[in-house]
Amino acid sequence: MTSPATTISMNDAIQGLLDAGKWSASSDEDLRLGERLPLDLIEAIIKSYPADKRTIGLLSLSMGAGKWGVEEGALADGTDPAQDRWRGPGKASGKHLMSYRTGGVGLPHLDTGALASFIDFLLQQHTDIGSSSEQETLRRMAAKLRDGYAFAAFDTDPTFRKWMLQGLRQKDAQFWIMEHWLTKYWDPALKAADGDGRLTLVLARVWNSAPAEGQRAAERAKHADDKVQAVLDGYVRTNRSFEKDRWPWMKRPVVLFDMFNGNN
Repeated sequence: MTSPATTISMNDAIQGLLDAGKWSASSDEDLRLGERLPLDLIEAIIKSYPADKRTIGLLSLSMGAGKWGVEEGALADGTDPAQDRWRGPGKASGKHLMSYRTGGVGLPHLDTGALASFIDFLLQQHTDIGSSSEQETLRRMAAKLRDGYAFAAFDTDPTFRKWMLQGLRQKDAQFWIMEHWLTKYWDPALKAADGDGRLTLVLARVWNSAPAEGQRAAERAKHADDKVQAVLDGYVRTNRSFEKDRWPWMKRPVVLFDMFNGNN
């Protein structure tokens, strides 16, 4: 494969994720996609850093949180920290662009307040999805989400499902979701990591689960020889299963970062 001659813009990187995730204006939720990112897309994103310290966060979202892989045959199997030949997520794990029936909405599995904000976006930008009575139903749901309700309270509601499906079929909505995740999780994690993008590739995933734990992990990392491992160790303290179920995939973007920055 020919290495890309240039870096990549945020918009083009998001479009690359949409293409890799098989998104279209007629997509539906599919847990069997096994998404893999093209290696040239990954390389372009990484080489955009450090001039652009934000676009690289898309790798933390798609690979670290979503468990996406790398195109088949692009890398040696033995380099995958997940020991899964760089494959994408299986049916029982991972996150997808069109998620709305399982786990949450969209690639980040939006829930609670973030999901309420997504509903606000749809009600502002895509009123053609449904009737005024449906819109009022969505407004009530958003209010409840801000009041402590979660995705699971509405995931089987037919109006909710209709709006989430039709909403996720809008390209601008997919872009909104990516930007929202970067603003809510990547940006504060990067600040806490003192601008260290490599460290933030794992820290943002922790921030996604629990911002308070992310802040504590960032503080521990400042005094550690292996800052990435310090963050991972702290994450396991919240749930022992994360060492097996999340660590390996969280390490994937770090391994790739090192490959393209001469740190391996």
